[in-house]
Amino acid sequence: MAKESPVKVTVLLATDEFERLDNYCRDRGFKKSTLIARLIRQYLDMEGYGVTRDPNRNPFGRGPGSR
Repeated sequence: MAKESPVKVTVLLATDEFERLDNYCRDRGFKKSTLIARLIRQYLDMEGYGVTRDPNRNPFGRGPGSR
């Protein structure tokens, strides 16, 4: 069975928004792509959109700095 590969999404930010994100990730030890993917998952989960709730799944990922 072939492993499913991730799909790429491009996000455009104003310079000041990018700098905030970049500084946050550097200070907190996140990779930008990991943080953005986590925020999208959390938001969709919070909205209850398109998922059956799995009580064993941590909706917040593995923790800060997870790569």
